[in-house]
Amino acid sequence: MRYPESLLKLARALSRLPGIGPKTAQKLALHLAFHREEAEGLREALEATRALGVCRVCGNLAEGELCPICQDEGRDRTLLAVVETVADLYALERSGEFTGVYHVLGGALNPLEGIGPKELNLESLWPRLPGVKEVVLATSMTVEGEATALYLAEELRRRGIKATRLAYGLPVGGSLEYVDEVTLGRALEGRKPL
Repeated sequence: MRYPESLLKLARALSRLPGIGPKTAQKLALHLAFHREEAEGLREALEATRALGVCRVCGNLAEGELCPICQDEGRDRTLLAVVETVADLYALERSGEFTGVYHVLGGALNPLEGIGPKELNLESLWPRLPGVKEVVLATSMTVEGEATALYLAEELRRRGIKATRLAYGLPVGGSLEYVDEVTLGRALEGRKPL
């Protein structure tokens, strides 16, 4: 069966989104074609994202010059978490445990891809450090994330700022037999008394 070109165009556009394969894109396109109110709501929501920009302080998404976190006077500005992406920032926020402020790097060091310190959002980080007591290096647990954390830790040490790293550990509800050796080893290194 041949689908109308407009439906195929929508399915192709949806399939370019992360995590959406061709079959899911086709299902979504068909759903939106038969549910006009939902399609209109999606269109309006997408249109509203045109107002989004980048926070001039931290690099988070913002609907003005500052994101809601940078505007929040109740945040602890002596505690700063450095993350690779806005998605990482939101993951930390969902935990409800972090009360400080953030700095979004926009990636991680990756010399093979030509990403060095100058390609990351670092120039706006250094002026933020006066008054900061601790920088939490919340980069990913990949080779690139580790390299970025080590680079930043050295830079922070030179500036006299305490640098900490997110703890490594085991997933809640996980079984030890399925945990990789590196994660298990780091969990043993970082154990705490009960």
